[in-house]
Amino acid sequence: MKFLITVLTIFLSFDVFSEKVYFINIQDGDILKSPFLIQFGLSGKGVAPAGVDRENTGHHHLLINVDKIDYNMPIPSSAQHLHFGMGQTETKLNLPSGRHVLQLVLGDKYHVPHQPPLTSQRILVTVE
Repeated sequence: MKFLITVLTIFLSFDVFSEKVYFINIQDGDILKSPFLIQFGLSGKGVAPAGVDRENTGHHHLLINVDKIDYNMPIPSSAQHLHFGMGQTETKLNLPSGRHVLQLVLGDKYHVPHQPPLTSQRILVTVE
């Protein structure tokens, strides 16, 4: 029994059951050249297009140089709030030279962040 508890504790420490959204192919501190590919990762939930009522799913939103959003309201659509409502899991992004803060947020069928919000780490990239 003690062995089973030890194995279970180790297994759970790997966060295999956790829900998370993340960047697959870029990371904090990267230096990039526009246009560049961004791949969105998601674990613990599924991807579904906006408007589709399927439990435990959502779609990606990419925030560019956004300090904060209201997690109780639909994510606005703008040049700084990109929606991937067709269920896309990657995009080519063309940003001007400089430093940019990027973050992913998973939204429900109405573009409202999940509760609790499922967000990636905010990363800082430099575009040459």
